[in-house]
Amino acid sequence: MSEAFVKRVNELAKRSDSRIVLAIDYDFNPYRLKLWELRSKERKKILDETEKLLSELRGLIAGVKVGVPMMFSLGLDIVEEIISSSKQSYFFICDSKMADIGHINRLVAAQLFEAGFDGLIIHAAIGEKGGPDEVVDLDDEMGKGVLGLCAMTHPGASEHLNKHIDELLSIAASAGVDGYVLPATYPQLITKARANYPSTLILSPGVGTQGAGFGSAISAGADFEIIGRSITQDSSPAKKAKEILGEMRK
Repeated sequence: MSEAFVKRVNELAKRSDSRIVLAIDYDFNPYRLKLWELRSKERKKILDETEKLLSELRGLIAGVKVGVPMMFSLGLDIVEEIISSSKQSYFFICDSKMADIGHINRLVAAQLFEAGFDGLIIHAAIGEKGGPDEVVDLDDEMGKGVLGLCAMTHPGASEHLNKHIDELLSIAASAGVDGYVLPATYPQLITKARANYPSTLILSPGVGTQGAGFGSAISAGADFEIIGRSITQDSSPAKKAKEILGEMRK
């Protein structure tokens, strides 16, 4: 467990007085553009738009989660620029869908951490040994954080993955993760995790567009709600974030 990561997350949450983590997953496929010049121009445009968005949201959100679509469409170098320009205001988490053997996970994690990410998400379903444990060892060395994904938001998750919540929480805890990613669409799983692991961070996606109400995950025991399209696709993201904060604080 990385005390430096947990401390940074809590300090930024306190400074912004916000429990929102913004999820950014742009619907942009640069490979539809066959000319390199056009791809570069479009990437620069999205870089500028993202930096503008994060500037507008300063003081309204605590962190940012970057997903695979953005990593692929912009490339890690441009994502690094985005992190660098806003690292004083937000903590950054990468959701790279990490679920490989430990050696590969560690290689990927090292690049993400060097690019500026404060933490990353890894799937607990791969098991502790030779999986999350090697990434946790690296995060301890670098003062970074690891969050174990133990359940998911979509309806199909209840068919298999979410049925094993107790085992997955235990696997992640044994590996020494700093927190869990648990779905707001299944608040009973959040409540269970909070009862069994009272001091561990819990971040919850599935709020807003995916159906869970704003503030519902916090009420169930989460520390942060991961909110994406409800903010990023609004005509006034800052105004929307303020409205969401108002609902979360009721």
